[in-house]
Amino acid sequence: MTPDKGCKQNCDQVSSQPAKSLYVHVPFCLAKCRYCDFYSIRLQGGLAGAFVAAAAKELTSRLQALDPPLGSVFLGGGTPTVLGGQLLGSLLAEIRPLIDGRVEFTIEANPGTIEPAVVEAMVQGGVNRVSIGVQSFDGQELSLLGRIHTPRQAQEAVGTVKAAGIENLSLDLIYGIPGQTMDSWRASVSRALELGIEHLSCYALSIEEGTELHRLRESGQVQEMNESLQKECYYAAIELARSGGLEHYEISNFARPGRQCRHNLTYWHNEPYIGIGPGAASYLGGLRQTNRRDLNAYLAALGSGQSPPAEDECLSGRPSMAETIMLGLRLIQGLDRSQFISRYGQDAAEAFPNSIGRYAVMGVLIVTPSHIRLSTPAIFVADSVLADILAEA
Repeated sequence: MTPDKGCKQNCDQVSSQPAKSLYVHVPFCLAKCRYCDFYSIRLQGGLAGAFVAAAAKELTSRLQALDPPLGSVFLGGGTPTVLGGQLLGSLLAEIRPLIDGRVEFTIEANPGTIEPAVVEAMVQGGVNRVSIGVQSFDGQELSLLGRIHTPRQAQEAVGTVKAAGIENLSLDLIYGIPGQTMDSWRASVSRALELGIEHLSCYALSIEEGTELHRLRESGQVQEMNESLQKECYYAAIELARSGGLEHYEISNFARPGRQCRHNLTYWHNEPYIGIGPGAASYLGGLRQTNRRDLNAYLAALGSGQSPPAEDECLSGRPSMAETIMLGLRLIQGLDRSQFISRYGQDAAEAFPNSIGRYAVMGVLIVTPSHIRLSTPAIFVADSVLADILAEA
């Protein structure tokens, strides 16, 4: 979204409420997955140590923008657990003074990197939630995606984390994998639920330009799953998750009661957050600031006492309203109209009468006195609805 002319000036006038949520982007992996478009590079020992030191400096420089004790912390990547026990422990120690026992402290992990020293560092560092990137329990599907773990390692990783006393586990699964069938998808979801997890994320595979999987598709070596089967997979996940006791609370996410991801809810409610690390984004006072996806530039800037190179985008007025609606519609309960009025002084349906009104008449949006939400059949094609709302802004 392009800011209006003079937007930076308007953005500076927005009340800058300190953030209760912190994200740290760890840009290292053992290997690049074929579908991954996130910023990550292969792990290099010297760079990993330099990153932890630089991240500590950036965090110190952003303390005034944070409001401890924090409500949520999320370490993502990349694969934070590839840092190993010692470096991960050092990074977590920098965050520890900002939290208390009420925090939701999540770390992303690859099953192949969950080792005793890493798990011990998690526990000592205050981590109480682990999000494991399983993606599939089918060995051939994992190989096609370029994952480095096996289905057995995924199951063992869940047991290892639980044995350490961390009960709040989330698993990620992907549907739409070339060659995947409805039977293999249902088997992966069922196996995940049998592990007694608290949270499940089910994402449609997105083949992004520049990835290895995109090259394979363009050369005809793999064929993308058709949309009809993807839709069947999506609704099968909803059915299986609900039968397993998980509530569908966001387009791609399911949780047991009280186990919704608080950190991600910060994003979906369009509330303030601070991001640390190359590629990480912050949102504060209407200003979104995204660090450049360049580890060397990040290290050089912080090493010389400067802020990391970043791009700024101000969201105020109608663009801010549109983004809040777009994010709120990702939630199954939808956008809270009273909260929107409190924030902007205007009702969402009045602010965007064309798109919201048209989709309400079509039955795509359900408008009640308290909320505006997507109808169940429309959830799978939500992107076109959200795009129209952004366009009306």
